[in-house]
Amino acid sequence: MSTATRRKREREQRRQSIIDAAESLFFSRGYDNVSINDIAKEVELNRATIYLYFENKETLCFAVILRGVRILNSMVKTSANAASDTQKINAIGKSYNNFFILYPQYFQVYYYFQSGRFGFNPLSGLRRPAWDDVREIIRLQKEIFDMLHLAIKSGIKMGRISSNMNTFYATFLVMSTIDSMINPSPILTKELKDRNFTKAQQYFPQDFAHFVNELLKNKE
Repeated sequence: MSTATRRKREREQRRQSIIDAAESLFFSRGYDNVSINDIAKEVELNRATIYLYFENKETLCFAVILRGVRILNSMVKTSANAASDTQKINAIGKSYNNFFILYPQYFQVYYYFQSGRFGFNPLSGLRRPAWDDVREIIRLQKEIFDMLHLAIKSGIKMGRISSNMNTFYATFLVMSTIDSMINPSPILTKELKDRNFTKAQQYFPQDFAHFVNELLKNKE
């Protein structure tokens, strides 16, 4: 192995160890309660070394979010590819729900990104590798959107979904439904809790299927 190759590998290993430390602290304490100093201490490096790899805490969070989005994307693909054409939409919704159940901490930081926490245009002013991380997050999100859009178009072509709705708008509505059912606003969550309805996730698969089928006028 050449010296250049070894150094590149060592640099990537150190970068991943920093992400590991940040991920552990974000998950255990919450993003807002973690500083770069905390991360440096966790990974046993000085603060200056952290800044050689990451501009700030936000760019470290992007790297953690990317890990979660890769898992989500893989789960959606596996589920959608195994489903029949008529069941792909439901399969995608169930994948999101399963991701929430299996990886609640990744889900939390993922929604920081979704909510616009880091600005309307997270690519603005970023340098590599953070710029590459955000681009990859957006690419993987678009892949999921495109899978859902293709499933809706296929349903229309097969005559099982109403053809009266614009397919891009229908995809937007379904994705919004998934987000709202899995991650309702604090006010709506309180409303459910006040009414002793604390098992919304348990009923997600059938509720999602029913609601989306009605929304799309699914004939299946």
